[in-house]
Amino acid sequence: MTSRFSLPDTGITAPPAFVNPVSCQDWLATVPMANPAQAQAMVLRQLNLLHRYTLAAADRLAVLESLRETVGDMQGDVAKKFAGKALPFTAAEQTALDGTVAVWHALLDNYLRCVEAAAGGETALRDQRALVAQRALAVLADLAADLCRGEQLPHGDFWRLLHQVFAVAEQMGVLQEPVVDNPRHGNTPTTVLGTYAETHLIHVASPFELPQRHLNWIVRWARRWGAKITLLTAPPADPAGRAIPLCVDLESDRPAGYRPVPGPGMRWMETTELRRSLKTRLVMLENGEQPSRLQLGEDCTQPAAGQLLQRVYQRWCKGGEARRQERKPAAGGCEFIVGLEAVHYYLSGRQPFRPPASDESMLRRQRDEIATFGRAATHHDEHYSTEHGYAVESWAIIDDWQLLDQSANGLRLSRPLKGGVRIGTGQIVAVKLAGSGHFTTGCVRWALHDTPAGGEPLLSVGIQLFPGSATPVALRGAEPGSREPYRQGLLLPAIPAIHEAESVIAPVGTFRIGRMIEVFRDKTPQRLTLAKVLDRGGEFERCSFSSA
Repeated sequence: MTSRFSLPDTGITAPPAFVNPVSCQDWLATVPMANPAQAQAMVLRQLNLLHRYTLAAADRLAVLESLRETVGDMQGDVAKKFAGKALPFTAAEQTALDGTVAVWHALLDNYLRCVEAAAGGETALRDQRALVAQRALAVLADLAADLCRGEQLPHGDFWRLLHQVFAVAEQMGVLQEPVVDNPRHGNTPTTVLGTYAETHLIHVASPFELPQRHLNWIVRWARRWGAKITLLTAPPADPAGRAIPLCVDLESDRPAGYRPVPGPGMRWMETTELRRSLKTRLVMLENGEQPSRLQLGEDCTQPAAGQLLQRVYQRWCKGGEARRQERKPAAGGCEFIVGLEAVHYYLSGRQPFRPPASDESMLRRQRDEIATFGRAATHHDEHYSTEHGYAVESWAIIDDWQLLDQSANGLRLSRPLKGGVRIGTGQIVAVKLAGSGHFTTGCVRWALHDTPAGGEPLLSVGIQLFPGSATPVALRGAEPGSREPYRQGLLLPAIPAIHEAESVIAPVGTFRIGRMIEVFRDKTPQRLTLAKVLDRGGEFERCSFSSA
């Protein structure tokens, strides 16, 4: 009989180290879980052997159930090595991601054998049909989350398989049967539909645009609230008062979206119940309730939890984020600088950063330089940028997101993955577009590793550009008694035409409401009082301010 999941034949020539739960637990006791990389390699080998070994479906399921919690903990430990790291990955980071993906696939292959047996009428799995389908979908959800942590997106084959497993469960009539899944849901039962919806909720939220901490919140919320999704085979008859449903084609290789494509595989995931739940939580957060009391998680803090909840509310229940202006195609090249220190260096005319000194100290330094070199040094060092890893790179513009007062404020750029500096979400960048005479600063909103069909791996990044020409400055806290050192920063001008006030880009950790900072620009000190964070990344905070 042809395998509905294209699984290879099994045999008995290469048995795994265990074929039942007891021997599985005995073997796990020998695995060095304190060394996650070694443990992962050992588990992967045994899962691959188990996948190719002839075993009764019920026995295979019992072994997998004995393994899955330990495998999940191990995968979480390994993911810390690559989660949120800048691209391209180091060899160790890439090995960790590759191993994590391989283990999820090996675990999935074994569960697919169980799904296939259940769908084929295996008597021993008659009461386990919902469970095996839910387990396969749970592995796919965990795989999707780890791909996002590794700055990748699931490809078409992933979505095709997800839909296929779900369609088999639908044919078996087990979408709403309660399933116990203690490692992922504790004592709260879940369902096949809830687990299937979980993966789509993760994707629709575009978590790759978020820092790892917030990505983890999204993954947890999608897992918890997938159960609030209702499946429809036709669009809601009365859309009034309902959320905008997510549409998915079970015969496609695409995730859920908001544009239905007519066909027999079309399904609508109703999110009205989810909308009510999210709106209630948003109101309570605005009224001062703590996120932990709203089942958002003990690690959730305000105002970040409320901002992220508003984001998923818009994307899960309101049709997604609307663009303020239409995206326009563009092509060509640009020059690109990565990192706050590097941007400061090049915008300063390639002058190494020197903290401001008193006039007496500056005169003393100039006298020493004249005595040593016969002149005051300019400190323009041709080797400085190389020694510090600074570089101006050439990138290809893929398309232009928006135009704002004749300045592009959004770009998608691409270059070969190998070579060049590492780039990660939340970094400050500077971009000089073709034909422009100056660099425009911005920040990396997302960075993804992509491999086009038949092509070489690419690094693609989404950039938000800040209006106006940035001025490099030195800044530090100016509280009474503070001896904080000066650090690099940037000042952005006011742009009245677009209602953009002056702002300052400071190293991350600088902002506190009402904090006074001292800014040196053109050798002139100025005191500012910080008012509000406008943008925040992994290395910077862009803040509005008033003159002190």
